[in-house]
Amino acid sequence: MELWRSFGWSVPILLTAATALIMIIITNQGRSRKRDLLPKVFTILSIGAVCLLTLTPLDGPNISEGQTNFDPFSNLRLNLHGPHIEVPIRNLLANVLLFVPFGFFAAWWMKRKKALWWKVTGAGALLSLIIEGCQYVFPLGRATDIDDWMMNTLGALVGVLLFQVGQSLYRIIKNNWRRGRP
Repeated sequence: MELWRSFGWSVPILLTAATALIMIIITNQGRSRKRDLLPKVFTILSIGAVCLLTLTPLDGPNISEGQTNFDPFSNLRLNLHGPHIEVPIRNLLANVLLFVPFGFFAAWWMKRKKALWWKVTGAGALLSLIIEGCQYVFPLGRATDIDDWMMNTLGALVGVLLFQVGQSLYRIIKNNWRRGRP
């Protein structure tokens, strides 16, 4: 336990770095296009940021070790009737915004796939499920919450949709530029 408290913060970083290296090696075999490497790197960096923010052990008086919530929206309903309405809203927005970069960059990485929004949102849901599982299993001082999982998944979906809107705008601008229209 003492070893975990001393070095637990490095576990997400090491896992992310190892995963990144393995994913880049596997997906880049036989390819030398550097522009295909950029979305992969950004996707992996976004996964690393998510892991760093969600799997870094907390220490102090406000830790929620071992708390679980498997009832959808129960924490939100409970907090909405409290004196500080901004806390649950800020928590929900943070959980959504946390996964938007992952959704955007993963969509950029897999942009030629069919059912892109479905695959990237599913990958975001799986990543969030793994994170919530780690928060449940390891002594991180964090709560496991179904609301976090749902909001993280929504964030991945928002990221995909932003990518698709951006891609459509890019095509429109590119086509208008080729035709000589501003």
